[in-house]
Amino acid sequence: MINWSEKWAQVTRIWLTTHFNILVFLFVVVLSATLCFCGLGNRTLWQDEGETAVLAQRVLSGGVPRALSGYNLVYQSQGGPQYDKNYRWTYHPWGQFYLTAASFAVLGQTNFAARFPFALCGVLTVALLYVFVWRHWRSLAAAFLSALLLATSTAFVLHCRQCRYYGLSAFTCLSAVVVFVELMKKPCRQWWITFGVVLAAQFYADFGTLAVLLPGLALSLWPMGARKQQLIAVAKASGLAILVMIPGLILHWDRLTAAGGGNHRFLMILLFHIYYFDNWFVPLVFLVPAGGVFVWRLVKSRERLSEQDRIVITCALVIGSIMTGMTWAAPYPYVRYLISSASLARLLLAVILIEGYIILRKKALPVLPARMVFISSLLILMFSNIFALPTQYLIYKYHRYLFKALDFCSKSSPFVRAEFAGLVYEITHDFVSPDRLAVNVAGDLVRSDETVVMDYGELVLLFYRPDLRIYSSDTLSNLKGPPDLVILCQVPSRIRAFFKELREKNDHIYFAFSVPITSAGGNNAELGEHWFATPSVRRPLYILLRRDHEDRISRLPQTDEELEARWFRRR
Repeated sequence: MINWSEKWAQVTRIWLTTHFNILVFLFVVVLSATLCFCGLGNRTLWQDEGETAVLAQRVLSGGVPRALSGYNLVYQSQGGPQYDKNYRWTYHPWGQFYLTAASFAVLGQTNFAARFPFALCGVLTVALLYVFVWRHWRSLAAAFLSALLLATSTAFVLHCRQCRYYGLSAFTCLSAVVVFVELMKKPCRQWWITFGVVLAAQFYADFGTLAVLLPGLALSLWPMGARKQQLIAVAKASGLAILVMIPGLILHWDRLTAAGGGNHRFLMILLFHIYYFDNWFVPLVFLVPAGGVFVWRLVKSRERLSEQDRIVITCALVIGSIMTGMTWAAPYPYVRYLISSASLARLLLAVILIEGYIILRKKALPVLPARMVFISSLLILMFSNIFALPTQYLIYKYHRYLFKALDFCSKSSPFVRAEFAGLVYEITHDFVSPDRLAVNVAGDLVRSDETVVMDYGELVLLFYRPDLRIYSSDTLSNLKGPPDLVILCQVPSRIRAFFKELREKNDHIYFAFSVPITSAGGNNAELGEHWFATPSVRRPLYILLRRDHEDRISRLPQTDEELEARWFRRR
């Protein structure tokens, strides 16, 4: 006889669990979307974003991203081949340019449209992480915590709010790991084709991350228990990926085979990466003991690795591969090179927190104190860097050179920071950058087809004013005749001689203003160089105008109030 009461209770529990799971999923996705999209169009693009946006404009006009259009050349002094003989851009893969161009075509050429697809990729990464953890852990707590930690990661959000490949690379990197795990479980045609497509997508999003991701996935074949069938499926997927990547390999071959710039400082850059990982991914005070406990358990246990153990090892191997590989390949240590692994790091952190809570509850503390410790730790991790203080102290005490090289968000208090509070302030308040200032100055003082010289931020101006002839320190050799306007927020050595020559020739009138801006943009996603609010410290703004532009000289602001009213506003 069927016990209808028990049957109804079981159905009710399943229904409630399913619907509550959906509500929790929607909550995390909405939170991520709020942080990624709120105020997305407020800030003016900065230099690297300007490069992506300008090349996307040229995709719309000519079908491919070309470095040269009319008089204007896209060039940044990073070294290595940046374009081919037909001026097709080769320094970066083209995925980000076509994605931005598609957004421009639908939404118009605005700040919001430029950043929209990458912010969307950030939200999709959070959603995919939740689904992935729920599928393999069947734990609402694990899925929610992983996604929440990623959605509220200031470093992750700032990088996804850029018109740059970071958000796209984060999504494709997590997708590669997700599909790899599914392929190991079920090496069928559906999954090996998907894996091949995802690897190719990672190549066209960011081939640097693909190069350092592959060794980690290859090493993970062992803990995932790969057999002949899985190895054959991986080989098929690799063949498909290479086939799809052939056009990109041909186009970017010179760039891909150029010598890396970071191997001569391997240990120093690796130390930087470890420091970044400790501050913005997983604190070492959690990771090191948790790793020790995990290894000890695996050694002592006679049981086979669980599915969750295999995924944790895979995540750790992929993260280690990305950190080590980027140390070798990248000439400078930036968080942007590691951001693709943020989702995997947050998964590891969530597992560490949950396992730590279970151990505390069973062996050390009653339920209520254990929960209080867990919640307190979670809040500290989300809203401050307190758990990273031991590493900062050791670097400061024993490696002063590295400490001085690191740039902190809070210049007056470099140790304790609350970047999440800064992020919330940023998305709800205006910010005045030298890029916005330059765009507004050019809008007031130059006309179409006239010449402007800037040292940094010229690509931003080129996005907003493609009708001008714009030169920087990298392209000054192409300049013919005196410029109509020179805008400088600083006078670095590479342009000092040109600046001095213009003043000595007496063809230009020199003006200097004092304005509250950063020296190099302030919208750089690197947390050490990012400004959440307009700084209070004032810096010089240098403007040189040709003497024969008397009408424009007379229109220059006469007071700080007039300058801020005309050149600080959003347009």
